[in-house]
Amino acid sequence: MAGNKLCCKPDLYTVGVCLATTVLCIAGITFISIGSFYLDECELERYIPIYVLVQGIIFLLAGCTLVILLSSDKLILFFLIFCTLSIFWFCWLITGSVWVFRHFISYHGQCHNVLYLFAFWTLIVQYIILSTAFLASVIYCCFFCILLWACTAVHG
Repeated sequence: MAGNKLCCKPDLYTVGVCLATTVLCIAGITFISIGSFYLDECELERYIPIYVLVQGIIFLLAGCTLVILLSSDKLILFFLIFCTLSIFWFCWLITGSVWVFRHFISYHGQCHNVLYLFAFWTLIVQYIILSTAFLASVIYCCFFCILLWACTAVHG
């Protein structure tokens, strides 16, 4: 206790949300900075810097939504907003993949290296994170189903 204030450790959920929010905001600012700085630097595919810029805006909105979600009592509304952002992010990820990956062989000299390689590698990292999250969800569901089956077999 410090004076009349009660000191307590944050729970794991709060720490996770704060970490996710920080990562999303830093990534969003980075994407927006690179996308806007190299906006006219890709003659090969003019949509690559637009993809990077919009991706940054999506990340910033997702980070802000997480902060509001944690501090609000209207969880359903912000959960729906976050789900809508997530669906838009997934569609935008696929669209950006088409724009970026189809020019992998021919981007040299026609698109700024920093812009193209940033878009290329961040797409790969996002697919790795998405795959890992999907695999973790499948494993979690399998363990949950096994535990549920075992519990009903014992008590059934």
